[in-house]
Amino acid sequence: MMIAILLSTVFAILSFISWIYLKRDCSTYNISGPTPLPLVGNGHLFLTRATGFLPLLHRLLKTYGDAVRFHFFHQPYVLLCNPKHIEPLMTDPDLITKGVSYDYLVPWLGDGLLTSTGAKWRLHRKFLTPAFHFNILQNFLPVFVKNQKILEDKLQCKYSDGKEFDLFPVIALTALDNVTEAVMGVSYNSQQDASSKYVKSIETLAKLVALKMRNPIMAHDAIFNLTHYKKAHDEALNVLHSHTKEVINMRRKELEQQNITSLAGSSETGIKNKHAFLDLLLLSEINGTRIEDEHIREEVDTFMFEGHDTTTAGVVYALFCLSKEQSIQEKIFEEQIAILTDLSKDPSYIDLQQMKYLEMVIKESLRLFPPVPLIERLTTKDADLGGLKIRKGTALIVDIIHMQRTPDLYDDPLSFRPERFDSSVSKTSNNAFSWLAFSAGQRNCIGQRFAMMELKVILSGIVKKFKVLPVDMEPQLCAELILRSENGVKIKLLPRN
Repeated sequence: MMIAILLSTVFAILSFISWIYLKRDCSTYNISGPTPLPLVGNGHLFLTRATGFLPLLHRLLKTYGDAVRFHFFHQPYVLLCNPKHIEPLMTDPDLITKGVSYDYLVPWLGDGLLTSTGAKWRLHRKFLTPAFHFNILQNFLPVFVKNQKILEDKLQCKYSDGKEFDLFPVIALTALDNVTEAVMGVSYNSQQDASSKYVKSIETLAKLVALKMRNPIMAHDAIFNLTHYKKAHDEALNVLHSHTKEVINMRRKELEQQNITSLAGSSETGIKNKHAFLDLLLLSEINGTRIEDEHIREEVDTFMFEGHDTTTAGVVYALFCLSKEQSIQEKIFEEQIAILTDLSKDPSYIDLQQMKYLEMVIKESLRLFPPVPLIERLTTKDADLGGLKIRKGTALIVDIIHMQRTPDLYDDPLSFRPERFDSSVSKTSNNAFSWLAFSAGQRNCIGQRFAMMELKVILSGIVKKFKVLPVDMEPQLCAELILRSENGVKIKLLPRN
């Protein structure tokens, strides 16, 4: 009896202290938001299914305005959905630290470009940028075209009978083949053999990281490590890291055997096409010292992760939008005829640049369905974001998907209208930060031109060969590592005559 009374007293005292702290903490912000409860803050609001998270954020924005303050336990958060608040965040050179959610990726990606900050991030960003120069990007085009043809054959054999199917698992293998060849110079033929350990390990790790992000209980290592997930996590991690290290060692030996010590030497061998990204990492120097293998592994794994899932989502949602817009689909087809003349011809790099209407379609699809729907930052100093007073240590969530669907920025925002991005006719918005499909500012997506080229190759190839038809379904969106759908994203295909 005495123990119960003592525990109740301690709980009451802690709750009171927590309530006082949260009340005072809320008063330091000139931002409205829900009233926090003792101990949990507003954490109780987030006890929802994966498909309930984005609607919850939308309700908060509708209730409290385009900036919302809330607490997840004792961690203060501010939800942002207005370009006037987002622009100063994205352009401040001191506000580049990613939020706590990215910590779950560290065991996999280490301190790579996605997760690092400060001086290391700036240095690595600087020497990695040349890997995405348009001269190098052209070298990846044959890889994209080859894998697109494999995709076409697969769609023709398995899915061209007018029956509905889920796009995600199909397109994911194409994107994976593209990025493994472009980044590591090796081919897994994932589209033809999806059972490889490497492919399965990426799928496993992505699912487990998403689980930790959305489940506050599994987010704690002490609890996660007691579950069966821990073994699956470690096995997948070992497969991915071991393979990346093996590829790095093999390529390093090749360079040594050929006596190649600079990127110029790599180019002269005629094999730069296959190893441009990896060679850049292996042959670059920082302060006169070659980059350590572990740091190379981090960057390779980072680009494998970033270049796989995001491109998959981009293609999937673009096809979903086109399935419901037959007239827009036909305009893309007509553009292909005008540019290529012979539809059996493989597109050149110049051809892709001329596909202006397809690019508008892609941008409009990325507006409605951004592959990365939310971005999180952690403030390392007190800041003023367009009049919002933000104190150091606040986690900021940039709600891209809801911002890009707001009527204040886009007329009739839920309608699919590629002409919004026709720069010769009108401007989509007066603020450059109203479209953040590739983020913006210093930490914008370093591979956005790579991604756009890949999206054009895949989408143009499919529209040339097939009519994309709708299925009576709407995606049940959930924000995991990327924008996923709990019920898949389904279409039907019929071959063109």
